[in-house]
Amino acid sequence: MRTEYSDEALVAMIQKGAGRADKTELGRAYTTLLERMLPVIHARADLLAGRSGGSCSREDLTQEGMLGFLSAISAYKPGRGASFRTFAGVCVGNRVISALRRGAAPTAALDEAGIDAALAAASDPQDIFLAMETTRRIMEVIQENLSALERGAMEAYLAGERYEEIARRLEVPVKAVDNALQRVRKKLKEFL
Repeated sequence: MRTEYSDEALVAMIQKGAGRADKTELGRAYTTLLERMLPVIHARADLLAGRSGGSCSREDLTQEGMLGFLSAISAYKPGRGASFRTFAGVCVGNRVISALRRGAAPTAALDEAGIDAALAAASDPQDIFLAMETTRRIMEVIQENLSALERGAMEAYLAGERYEEIARRLEVPVKAVDNALQRVRKKLKEFL
């Protein structure tokens, strides 16, 4: 995947190509986007894990951030005035904050200055290298270890569909959707 594509162009490729047979090009688009966004995901997770009072681990919050990122890809609409990076940052932040609320309330108030400082720290070359390696591994896990049902259920769930809607679309029982999503979480958690 040529890295000179804008984030918005990569998202458009993914949204248009989700049903195509050429999974290699689609995987490269996902990987390129994730490489660009992983420092933001890690920064949000690090910042909020430090403020959670130990109630949520960095790994759990990173996983939630990844789900927020994948959801952003499905939900992004370019004509609404925000860049993909801005939109994805909001989706990631909201997903991580929601995870904290489910686990426990953060111990300190969040402010833009703290988030900006955490994002600035993510420009370290070592973090970028680790982000690229993590991206490559996540894409391998998704492409090699998720079944068609698991991928379909994950994509629909990240697009905001309820279990009943997913079951109807995939023509499976609701319990099969629930089981598939549990397997996806387990497989992704094993990696992260």
